[in-house]
Amino acid sequence: MMEHYSVHPVLPVTDMQRSLAFWSKLGFVLDFADASPPESASYAGVSRGDLVLHLQTFTPGQRAQTQTMALRIETDSVDQLYAEWECLGIITAPLEEKPWGNYEFGFYDPDNTPFFFYRETR
Repeated sequence: MMEHYSVHPVLPVTDMQRSLAFWSKLGFVLDFADASPPESASYAGVSRGDLVLHLQTFTPGQRAQTQTMALRIETDSVDQLYAEWECLGIITAPLEEKPWGNYEFGFYDPDNTPFFFYRETR
């Protein structure tokens, strides 16, 4: 039997309304929120296809003490996403082939969590 894994990172956000607007602009939809309206939630989930991200409100002090790692998301749609998002002015690392065998681009979310979308070229 083959094992299946799914990872749903929890992103620290300091302004839920700003974060929900950001992810909506990138084509993500709201899956759930622990309050209504969702902009007042302390915990919410957004998704695009089978990519699910959880958002949790942190105070600026909590955010300053929280280590954030870069999120690397493998996708066959890297060219499509880059074309779609490039015009939004969020890309900080242009789409290019890397020496380690990835074709990737990157950006930061509103709370400075780094994201890289890539596909392997090897």
